[in-house]
Formats: sequence, C-alpha cells, structure tokens
Amino acid sequence: MKFIIFVLALSSFLLLSVKPVMADDLDLVAESAILLDFTTGKVLLEKNAHIPRPPASTTKIMTALIALERGDLNQKIVTSANASRVGGSSIYLKPGDQYKLEEMLYGLMLSSGNDAAVAVAENLAGSEEQYAAWMTEKAKLLGAKATTFLNSSGMPKPGHLTTAYDLAIITRYALNNPLFDKIVKTKQHSLLSSLPDDERILNNHNKLLWRYQYADGVKTGYTREAGRCLVASATRNGHRLIAVVLNSKKTYEDVQKMFEYGFQKYQLLNVVSTLEKLGEIPVVMGAKGRVPVLPNRNLTLLLPKGKENDLKVKLELKKFIQAPVARFQRVGEVQVKLGEEIIDQIPVIAAMDVPRRNFSLFERLLGWMRSVIN
Repeated sequence: MKFIIFVLALSSFLLLSVKPVMADDLDLVAESAILLDFTTGKVLLEKNAHIPRPPASTTKIMTALIALERGDLNQKIVTSANASRVGGSSIYLKPGDQYKLEEMLYGLMLSSGNDAAVAVAENLAGSEEQYAAWMTEKAKLLGAKATTFLNSSGMPKPGHLTTAYDLAIITRYALNNPLFDKIVKTKQHSLLSSLPDDERILNNHNKLLWRYQYADGVKTGYTREAGRCLVASATRNGHRLIAVVLNSKKTYEDVQKMFEYGFQKYQLLNVVSTLEKLGEIPVVMGAKGRVPVLPNRNLTLLLPKGKENDLKVKLELKKFIQAPVARFQRVGEVQVKLGEEIIDQIPVIAAMDVPRRNFSLFERLLGWMRSVIN
C-alpha cells in the first residue's frame, strides 16, 4: 500500500547520535570515571570506565536492589553476632537487634552500615556468600559483565571487582525503583525501632546532597584498597545524569565537573509519547470508518545543544488499511533524520481493534454491481 507522508517541524523535537568523549579536558582526578544519561543510557564521557576496580561501599547499591526485589519490606531482619562484628562503617547493631527490612535499607544506604548489609544478606539468603552470588547474577543480567560481588558490604576481598561503567548501568536500573530512588536522596532518617528509647538518627554520607543543588543520590564508598569512590545522580529541568568516579581524591569536585559538562552540552527532547494520538487511517470495509494510531513506544532522545534545528521528524502512515484491523497492528512509522541519515525510528500502531463490517444482502449486491460497472 502507498504511504501518506507528513514532515513535522522540529522546534521541540529530538535526537542525534551521541558518541562519548574522553574526560581529559575536564582534568578529572579519578582513576576511573563515567557520565551516563539516565533516560537514554547514552555514555557522554568516560575515563578508564571498563577497568575492573574494587568498589568499596558502592557495592551496597546492588545489595539494596536485591533486597528490594527479593525481600518483603515489612519482614524483620534479625542481627546475628557475625553481622554485629563486621568492621568498617556501621550503624552499631547488636546481636538480636531487629528492624524491618525497609529500615535496614536506610541504614546501609545512608550510613553505609556494613553490619546492616550483612544482616540483610543473612536473613534473605541464609548466608552472605549466597547473597553475593545473587548480586553477581543480577549484575550479569543487567549487562555488568565485568562485575563480581563476593560480599554484600564492599569490604576488601580479592576478586570483588566492578567497573565505572558497570556501576553506572546498575544504578540506572536501580533508580527506576521508587523506594530506592527515595532512599538515596534522603539526607537524614530516624531509624524506627519497636523498642522504646532506641531512636537512631542516620545522616547520609553523600555530602554532594548538600554541596550541589541538583544532586539526588546515590552512594559513597571508601576503603584503602579502593580509594574514595562515589556514584552520584543529579537532575536539572527534568534531565537526569549519573556520574561514577572510582579512586579519586576529589570525588565531589570530579562529579560536579562531569554534571556541569553534561547539563551544558546536552538536552533531552520528547518527540512522541505513547499517549499521543498521531492521526487516523481510513479502514476499508470496517465496522468503523477510521482507526486512531499511536507510536508503539515513547521517543525521547538526547541531543547536543544547538542541533535541534538540523533535525526533521517524518510520520509515514498507510493511505488506508483493510479490515479487520488488530490492535497494535503496525500501520506506519516515525522517523528522525539528520540530513539524509535516519538516526532513530519507531513503529506506529493501530490503537484499537476494528472488525470487518457485516454487510446486508442489499449492500453486498450494491457493492457487486459497483465492481461490475467499474
């Protein structure tokens, strides 16, 4: 069938192919670094982003994610003697202490409690080793191929490694969980206990939440082996970026440089939404004469600032469609072009079923006569 072609003006539409640049011009101190666009997953900037390194307590991003996906937020987490003895940062749990899983998540993400991380692992998986295996398995499923977790806390252990890139994609996935997103941007939390006079105030170790007005997460980390690490998130005018630095003596300065670079150089533009009707197509011999059409997914793309006037968006639809029409049936596409190059495209689909019309005997005879005459 022929297509009807509409060319849409691109005053507020979008995307250009984005290639990551090296971070040399920003003079970053970190041994490894990456800047990732949250919405599209595009890498905007990187430095040694695929070199495996010890992640320290940024490990707890995955610890929390597994707990959210495998645990019950209201279940009681009982602290073992083993968990209470774990070294490093702590929320000072004692053997027998009980908190809901949700409260433990605040303890491990704000105050980076290694004791909380081990307690969660033991209660959910039976052992920290099994829990770490779950963490590694999830990392691989998310595409974090260079990551191996051997514990839930991030304490130094040979072979416990990840990369800046892997942490960025793990964090991007985790931030889609509403409770994770809420916890990592919380500056202070009062740890709720069933015991009287047992109030503990947790302060978030991530000082970026106070230093940078657009910051909204995520997790700090430090051990002698890993150096200072930070996975950070920031949102400006609805545009969210994720920055990761590993082994940096200036973690906050590094990530702020990266965020400013990203916000100054790039913008997000919404082309079409799945809730947006793109038009209608005539239906031949249908119970309805026309069917509305929609894009089959949102099209939100990343664009270097200043390039929006170079783009064109083209909507191509079939001139008509024969009944019956099935909901989600492909009837065209939206194309985004830079010059003559198509840089993105998505299918356009029918928004509803349109069954074939049941014609009366008279209508069928009339149609036959018209076909004979034609």
